[in-house]
Amino acid sequence: REGQTMRQCKGRYFKDGKFYEFELGYFHQWGSDYEEFEAAPGNFTTAIVELPDGKVITPMANDIQFLTKAL
Repeated sequence: REGQTMRQCKGRYFKDGKFYEFELGYFHQWGSDYEEFEAAPGNFTTAIVELPDGKVITPMANDIQFLTKAL
């Protein structure tokens, strides 16, 4: 995304059975993930977010809040 400014966001993500909060992240794009159930997998939308330390996380779409407006 060279030449484009990524939107800032905050929120939470789930990892290793626990929720973690983040106060600042940089939204890259939307993605998808799934969770296995007995009957079939359940699909859901995720955000691909980079944290200030370079770590990439994928919170569920409803677990982020944008801090800056879309261009």
